[in-house]
Amino acid sequence: MENRLILGIDNSTDFLNIAISVEERIVEERHIRNKKVPSEILPVEVSRMLSDHGYTIDDVSLIVVTLGPGSFTGIRVGLAFCKGIRAGRGIPLIGVPTLDLLVYHFAFMEGYYLCPLIDAKKGEVFLSLYHVLQDNIERITEYQAVKPEGLVDIIKTPCLCFGTGTILCEPVLSSIKGVKMVKDAFYRIYGEALIKEGLRRAVQSEIYDLKPIYGRRSEAEIKFNVKLS
Repeated sequence: MENRLILGIDNSTDFLNIAISVEERIVEERHIRNKKVPSEILPVEVSRMLSDHGYTIDDVSLIVVTLGPGSFTGIRVGLAFCKGIRAGRGIPLIGVPTLDLLVYHFAFMEGYYLCPLIDAKKGEVFLSLYHVLQDNIERITEYQAVKPEGLVDIIKTPCLCFGTGTILCEPVLSSIKGVKMVKDAFYRIYGEALIKEGLRRAVQSEIYDLKPIYGRRSEAEIKFNVKLS
């Protein structure tokens, strides 16, 4: 199908990131930071953005959503919202790990390791380590939450570290030879990465389980000894 309208949603970070595109051409993207809870603003903001361009949810042919790790509440709300649309409208849904999207723009850094860092609160960061080889980015570790000092055993060099957790980890990272840090950019999901990666996975018919990636157990799981999915 040509000229498909694609809706991309990331609710796993500090910003609610929404993008709409016609195939790979971005129509608009918005990065919203709101004091209201995500479940209140997500449906309203998606509807408003589509309406501003003369669309409704029925015009959407594909939805791409981030799976985390990141905000526990944000991930669950974003996934529930998108799964609801899929169930009600029959619109195909693709899930993409948040950390995979953060490294998207660095495929040109041949030979480098990439380490996106998301502030996980409680003195930890969510991360995964990637390696760039022949314009291909390969993930080489699991998605996980670690204390900054744990980076010493994970980082391989030369390495570029970036994201909201970089400042927390700066004292440790600055002591590792061969590490470069970006502290003021690439800390949120951008529409190009969200849409293009979603379309790539859809075209390749890659099967991804639409389960959230939390990176660690939530307080509820620990307190009540249950497993959330």
